Amino acid sequence: MIYVNLFDNPPPQDWIDRADALTEQLIDAPDKTARDVIIHSNQRMWTEIKQHLSDVKSRKCWYTESINDGTHAHVDHFRPKNRVTDENKVESDGYWWLAFDWRNYRFSGQAPNVRKRDYFHVNSGRAFNYGDDIDLEDIRFLDPVKPRDPDELVYTNEGKVVPKNPDKTSRGYIRAEYTIRRMFLDKEGLVEGRRDKYRKTSNLIREINNLLKLQDVNFSPARKNKIEGKFEELIRMASSTSEYSAAVRYCLKSSALEWALSIIAKAA
Repeated sequence: MIYVNLFDNPPPQDWIDRADALTEQLIDAPDKTARDVIIHSNQRMWTEIKQHLSDVKSRKCWYTESINDGTHAHVDHFRPKNRVTDENKVESDGYWWLAFDWRNYRFSGQAPNVRKRDYFHVNSGRAFNYGDDIDLEDIRFLDPVKPRDPDELVYTNEGKVVPKNPDKTSRGYIRAEYTIRRMFLDKEGLVEGRRDKYRKTSNLIREINNLLKLQDVNFSPARKNKIEGKFEELIRMASSTSEYSAAVRYCLKSSALEWALSIIAKAA
């Protein structure tokens, strides 16, 4: 998971205008049955916006950072639109008034969206009705559109994603564990992909560090070009649009090398 600047990437105004009109219909609807008909009849709305959301991070799933063009990507309603199931399996009505709100959409691979389903645990401040303030909710899921949330996850050299805070009673651990489990972030294929990127990053760090030491002893223009080429490779790998870049960045950060930390700053 890596931060996604969703709010500075709105969809076309025509789409927003049509979505707002549908939301007004939902608000004016007499009951849940009528609202369900409106939502079901207009599912094409989030299909229309799928490509736009995909382009924000170059086809990457916002939860897993995987690019798998062979699977069917989804538009996830982060706050479920029809029904909500909390961690105790208690069900309640969904956030129907957000069904056509683009700010509630997340571009998702098939696995995390199917696994997530209607799960959405709120610790306190649950918004049950239109007009309730969702900003007062203390939610359990980590959200990629929140700048600090992805930092609650860290990555091992085996490609596993684990909570940053090892204290199982801490809020950070509980949110990270819930997100990993409910979004299937530890799926075997994802672990393999992150492991490959982590090991490649680690190898590049060692190679560059050895070359830099040699440069300090005996400067070589050819070696300088080789170092710069490897720097550029790491910058591309650490870019937020690159697959599994969070694992790459964590590996760079873990090295504690000044030049490696500068790679993170340079990566877009």
